[in-house]
Amino acid sequence: MELQVEGRNLDIRKSWQEKIEEERERLTRHHPGLVHHLRVSVEETSHHKAGGYQVLVVASVPNDTAVVKRRGEKVPALLVEAFDTLGLQLKELQRKRRQGPKLPPETELREGVQ
Repeated sequence: MELQVEGRNLDIRKSWQEKIEEERERLTRHHPGLVHHLRVSVEETSHHKAGGYQVLVVASVPNDTAVVKRRGEKVPALLVEAFDTLGLQLKELQRKRRQGPKLPPETELREGVQ
């Protein structure tokens, strides 16, 4: 899994980077081979009601993309919450893929009857 971490209006702290790596490993363990590319963006915002930070996690999976956005004041807690939500989204994607498309019952073709 390819990982891209970026900070907007701030520098990524070492503890945040370690938390991102830890959560990435957990995702890889629970959903092996599903996520091809993972982008984590931490942004410092000026919105006082929503908190000082925004975390955006974007995961590219075959034929789809999962996106999670969280706002708050503590980045490590936002990272955990975002990755937990991403894990639930990936679980739901896998469930839908296992079920496959629902097809109407096949109609029988009779040969020789006109």
